[in-house]
Amino acid sequence: MAIQILVVDDEKTIRDLVAFRLEYHGHKVVTAENGKDALAKLKQTVPDLVVLDVMMPDMTGIEVCKIIKSEPKWAAIKVLLLTAKSRKQDEEVGLAAGADGFMAKPFRANLLLEKIEELVNG
Repeated sequence: MAIQILVVDDEKTIRDLVAFRLEYHGHKVVTAENGKDALAKLKQTVPDLVVLDVMMPDMTGIEVCKIIKSEPKWAAIKVLLLTAKSRKQDEEVGLAAGADGFMAKPFRANLLLEKIEELVNG
């Protein structure tokens, strides 16, 4: 079954690469280049999961995650945070914001796919 995924990253190369790999594996993907764009896309369609970069200008992934989890219509959406920071403290901050998972960059595509399927399918 195809999973609907919103990929949010301010780095076009990463955003496009993640989207390509997910689409290649049969998932439906929408992309956003920043937090504001992501929230606008969420008003149009509600995905099963959001892959969200933590460090973005204007609005961080942590801030976007908190908004997603605080909105009743979006609260059930799974959120996977991606970050170049891989300290335990950073992971704890993300999980405290409501994220369902956390992965450090750089990551292997197959591990990202496994994590997404684990989060969505339980």
